[in-house]
Amino acid sequence: MSSAAAAAEKTSLPTDSGEEGAIRPASTSRVAAESEEATAPVTGDVEAHFHNGTSKPSWKDGFGTRPVAFKNTLQEIAFVFQATNATAASSFFQGAASIVTVFIGRDLGMTQGEISWIIASTSLTAGAFQLGLGQMADLLGRRATFIIGMASFSAFSLIAGFARNPYWMDVVCGIIGICTAMVVPPAIGIMGAAYGKPSRRKNLAFSAFGAGNPLGFVFGSILSGVAARIFDWRASFMLIAIIWAVLAVMAFWTIPKVEAYPLDQPLKERFSTFVKTFDFAGTGLTIFGTGLLTAGITLGPDDGWNKPHIIAMLVLGIVLLVAFVFWERIYTHPLMPPHIWKDRNFTFIILSCLPGYMAFLSSNFWLAFFMQDLQRLEPLDVAIRLIPQAVAGLIYNIIAGSVLHRINNTLLIAMGSASYLASNVLLAVMRPDSRYWAFIFPSLILSVVGADFQFNVANMYVMQSLPSHQQALAGGIFNTIFRLGMAVSLGVSTAVFTTARGAPQALADPMWPYAKAFQTSIGMSAASFLFLPFVRLGTQGHSMAAVKKDGLVAGVVSGKDVGVMAKEK
Repeated sequence: MSSAAAAAEKTSLPTDSGEEGAIRPASTSRVAAESEEATAPVTGDVEAHFHNGTSKPSWKDGFGTRPVAFKNTLQEIAFVFQATNATAASSFFQGAASIVTVFIGRDLGMTQGEISWIIASTSLTAGAFQLGLGQMADLLGRRATFIIGMASFSAFSLIAGFARNPYWMDVVCGIIGICTAMVVPPAIGIMGAAYGKPSRRKNLAFSAFGAGNPLGFVFGSILSGVAARIFDWRASFMLIAIIWAVLAVMAFWTIPKVEAYPLDQPLKERFSTFVKTFDFAGTGLTIFGTGLLTAGITLGPDDGWNKPHIIAMLVLGIVLLVAFVFWERIYTHPLMPPHIWKDRNFTFIILSCLPGYMAFLSSNFWLAFFMQDLQRLEPLDVAIRLIPQAVAGLIYNIIAGSVLHRINNTLLIAMGSASYLASNVLLAVMRPDSRYWAFIFPSLILSVVGADFQFNVANMYVMQSLPSHQQALAGGIFNTIFRLGMAVSLGVSTAVFTTARGAPQALADPMWPYAKAFQTSIGMSAASFLFLPFVRLGTQGHSMAAVKKDGLVAGVVSGKDVGVMAKEK
């Protein structure tokens, strides 16, 4: 065992006097955490009080106790619901927009590239700003950032409903992506700090949270279809605005004050720290690098790959992203701490799960477009056909939360990858007149297996890879990679679709460009198998001993950030 891990194992509980060798959150005492005033705001890792070095927690502790950050169980349930909606915001919006894209395009006179940017711009800005906003949430306040993000998401969704031209729609959708980037990191930061002790309770909370991304797309599609059927496509965005306005108001009661800084630290001092430590250069490199690269991929088929501005976008985008990687290695307060990539499992989990998730959202977009364009279905009819995915997703998510501590997590990732692949094969071989129950229905059921299983495993593991006071940033890292991946996947599949639509085969077979788009998703799904042999995971949620065995133990020793402790050897 490494010296850091050994120190962690032998530590005593933190006390008011601030004993040396105690694992504890910065500026948070055990007395404050365990006082009868359970409603008091908490900072850092709320779980720090459970381990005293003499008695080890075990799975026999049962379901787990309610975190002290919550006043009662009702608030705890409401918070998990809010956090789930936070991570669902981006995919909910994308799902709502995807089943009315044909109608938006016709009404606003949009090209195929402009239609794709309704979704791609949201993913792009959500991913590009996620890291920076995660750092901001840790420095200025998770609770305030969360509430502002929910309220602004509601406001700009309403503005999108009044769009009068393609630029209005695409630009506002990009701003909406920034709003969604504001809510995920603080939600993960609060959950990670509140649910520090491994337990079934934590597994279920995180499985519910992890369901937000895959299920948000489906429920967004369904509600959007209902609104569009009763009124028109603009009503879909107004419905989103109403739902998130209610959630923003509820957040004042449901979101506890679990911050990464001492609660008595003045705002002026925190703002000064933010200005001095915020990685402005890294944020800029991420935004412009991913933006230029995705724009170049999306516009290439229409404008021509050999055009100077397309070549410039692609080259400059890649250069900026490479510069971002080097900058993060030398900056003292990086957006994406390089040490996290030294964790072998974290790296290969991301590489294994990302391609499948890119395929999942890309194929969902083109499936909805296919049903509107070739099958001439109304938005509500499209939404009804997507309901099985939502129902299956809820069931699989409950299963995932119940088996994380029982079934080898590498096996769960492999099952997810296989499900993604089978799902996209079904879509690639179907015809416009194919039976729904033979192709689309089983494809929907299979795809959400991959989304639920892989997202749950990845989400739980990420929360063990960074210290508790940086867990909002951990959430930002995880979601940044996946959101940017979605933007790139839509850019690539749009380029393939547009190119195929202009081919001679498309004149004789309208299904040709859709088949090519789904085949692109097959390639993405298959790519996840390349990295599976390198993933080494056991089960999650047993005890600290199990956590040490399966991953890394993160913490703060003697008040100092030690990052990720070494594995027990």
